[in-house]
Order: sequence, then structure tokens, then C-alpha cells
Amino acid sequence: MTEQPLAPETPIPITVVTGFLGAGKTSLVNRLVAARSGAERVGVVVNEVGEVGLDGELLGDATDDVVEIADGCVCCTSQGELLESITRLHRAAGRLDRIIVETSGLADPGPVVEALASVTHVLRLDTLVTVIDAVHALEQLDHHRSPEARSQVQLATHVVVSKIDLADGDAVESLRARVGAMNPDAQIIVAPRGTLDPALLLDRFPLAAADGAIRSGDDDHDHPHDHDHLDVEIFSLELEGELDAARFDGWLGGLLMLKAADLFRIKAILAVAGEPRKQIMHGVHTYVESAPGRDWEPGEPRASRIVIIGKDLESERWRDELARCVASPSVRD
Repeated sequence: MTEQPLAPETPIPITVVTGFLGAGKTSLVNRLVAARSGAERVGVVVNEVGEVGLDGELLGDATDDVVEIADGCVCCTSQGELLESITRLHRAAGRLDRIIVETSGLADPGPVVEALASVTHVLRLDTLVTVIDAVHALEQLDHHRSPEARSQVQLATHVVVSKIDLADGDAVESLRARVGAMNPDAQIIVAPRGTLDPALLLDRFPLAAADGAIRSGDDDHDHPHDHDHLDVEIFSLELEGELDAARFDGWLGGLLMLKAADLFRIKAILAVAGEPRKQIMHGVHTYVESAPGRDWEPGEPRASRIVIIGKDLESERWRDELARCVASPSVRD
């Protein structure tokens, strides 16, 4: 008999935990699972390089619902294999309320995000947490120039700095500054050993509540900000008028297709023709989701605000093309 596809009634939230080798990813996963024990059924997908899997055992008694992808790397393994592992875990456990994916320290999290972007109807990216240790992170970022390490920081929604008890205060502050420059949108959490509150990393992006978060961002509309030494650009703009949904979907699809390798984060509040509510959009790499926000207030000007963080964004091109997405009067009516 053919197995039925994974099809929960509502998308299952996924937290991706990535980070440098030895930074403390498995310890963090243990804490996240334990924090929801009894209240939720949490499944874990563990990926490590090597023929013998150890991380699954290191999770101890935190959860029985563990699938390992050993002797490979999520970034090298086909996206289909990752999704197959998640599906197998879900079926074996019955109904899961949450899934945590722990990647290898050698993994670029980009392909994981891309895999989730293909199944947003069943899986929802909640947070992408990168763990870095205060002792070695600057060396890994500066001297080794590891593209995987840089991607782990640049795509993160949250960066946890571990082992601060082993580093001096100046080193920790330098690391915070470096991470902030590489990923201005990430929440940086400095965590003394054993003190991290798991609630800081779970259910952190309810789309309906994103309106205020995006409003409180960069106040310089329609202007790119360059961080030349790190190849990071923040491109924000405000576009008056309502958007034609089909044209905007084409614009977004083109951006994701042509600039996928250069996109880190996308946030937006959109005024869409025919929609009485603001549309809230949130994206990490190629993963983008949207949901209705609050109603437009009577007399409130209809305008869309978009913030994109990445590198080599060709902001003038995308600004000009977005301007052509404004709905004609007949569409607005």
C-alpha cells in the first residue's frame, strides 16, 4: 500500500539549529526539547558527518523521536532525503507538534531552508538558530574565511553566543559587533553556561504580530545601506499605492530565482489591491511565507514597505521593477 504524504492540518513549526563545530548545538537541542516535554511532542532530525552516528545518543532521554542522517551533510544530501527523513519521523511518532533539525557543523543551512520552502503547506520555518562559541568564532569568521560559517551567521534569525565564561569581555563584545554587522536583523543572545531560556528561540515569529517589528526597523526608506567590508547590503523602500498581486508575485519570483544565493532576509508589510488587511511577509534565503496582518485603518495611506538584507542586490533594478507592480485604478476598485 502506498504511504500517504505528510499532511498535517496546520504546518508544523520547525527550528533549525546550526553552528560551528563544538559550539554546543546538541546541548541546546536538549534544552529546547526538554522545555516542551509534556506540553508538545517534539521530533528531532540529527545530521552529522561520519559513519557512526553519536548525536542521536547524546540527546539522551530528551526524546524518543529521533532520525539521524549520518555519514553525510544536510547541505550535500538531497533536499528530498531531508524531507523524507522528516516525513518518516512524523509517521513513526504519530502526530508531532514541533520538529527540530540539528545540522552538522560543516553544513551551509541554505539548502535546508530551500527544502522547507518547497513544502510550506506542511512545514513552517519558525527560527533558524546559529550557535557560535565566544572563544573560536572570530578566528573562524576572519581567518579561516569559512563560507559555511558565514552562511550560518548570515541566514540566522537568532545567534546564540556560547562559552562566554571561557572568553574575556572584550572578545565577546567584538564578536557581537561582528555578528551584528554580518546580520543586522538577527537577535544575538549571549548565554552563560546553562542559563539560556528556550522560550527565546521558539515561536518567535508569529506573522500576524510582525507589523510592529517591521515598522520599528530601518527608518531610512528607499535607500540601500552597504557594509562593504562584509559584502552585506540592507535595501529598504516604501512604495505608495496598492500592489497588483500577480505582478508582485512575478517580481518576488524573479528576485528569488535570480538572487537566491545572495538573499539573507526579506521582511515586508504589503498593501495588496482588494485586500482589506495588511499582508505580512517574512523570508529567510529562499523560504518566504506571508499571512494577513491587521486591518488598514480608515484613512490610513496604503503603502508597502519592504526590507531586504543580502549582498550584490542590484537594488536599483529591483526598485524600478517593483514600481511597475502598483495596481492600476481599475484593479484597486
